[in-house]
Amino acid sequence: MKILATNDDGIDAPGLRALAVALREVGEVVVVAPDHNWSAAGLTKTMHKPLRIGKVRFPDGSTAYTTNGAPSDCVALALLGILPQPPDLVVSGINLGANMANDILYSGTVAAAMEGVISGIASLAVSLDTLGEEADFTYAAQFTARLVRQMGERGLPLGILLNLNVPYLPPSEIAGVEITRLGRRLYKDALVERRDPRGRSYYWIGGERPGGVAEEGTDIWALANKRISITPLQLDMTDHSLIAELKKWEIKTK
Repeated sequence: MKILATNDDGIDAPGLRALAVALREVGEVVVVAPDHNWSAAGLTKTMHKPLRIGKVRFPDGSTAYTTNGAPSDCVALALLGILPQPPDLVVSGINLGANMANDILYSGTVAAAMEGVISGIASLAVSLDTLGEEADFTYAAQFTARLVRQMGERGLPLGILLNLNVPYLPPSEIAGVEITRLGRRLYKDALVERRDPRGRSYYWIGGERPGGVAEEGTDIWALANKRISITPLQLDMTDHSLIAELKKWEIKTK
């Protein structure tokens, strides 16, 4: 397999480097990643400034590409001509911190995988449930490589990506793998107001780490119960069950 690896934590992120090493046991890997952190960037397309590409060398001696664009730009650049031929698979991660439930709407990690799916390429987003800066990504990378091998063998329907979240535990303590649905996040955002030296107000959006409703069968429940979560996501966000009801409204133009 030809695999495109990217992320939203930036080209220097240890999760990306661990991922690239593990994926090379499965196929030919090309890395195209942002030159800085784009966490919570969502599905972004840069159209108001030029995009630039550079090369960096990873500690293992391999060459990677980096760009000033967003995670989704990295995938678009690769598919539109940076690579001589399109990859068979896009893998985005390994993100520092889980991407579950409503997080997927904000996540640059998931957005990069979505960009792959938009272009008709099977994609996988990978996150590790920890915010520890010295996190060990080894097991998550190895599990991802095994899942990627299965994706190559079995394939996915068009318009579908997999969202993988791995608990940050010793492998012996992980209780299994759950195929899940999206749960519901409970955000605890807070608006922090400060003043600059000229007395003008400016703001930070901060707050505590989000929680979630640990309903059985959801991604949040899986991680709360020491299980790996794999959630199939589709780009079609239509609520098909509501179409017939809305037609009954007989909405008029005037």
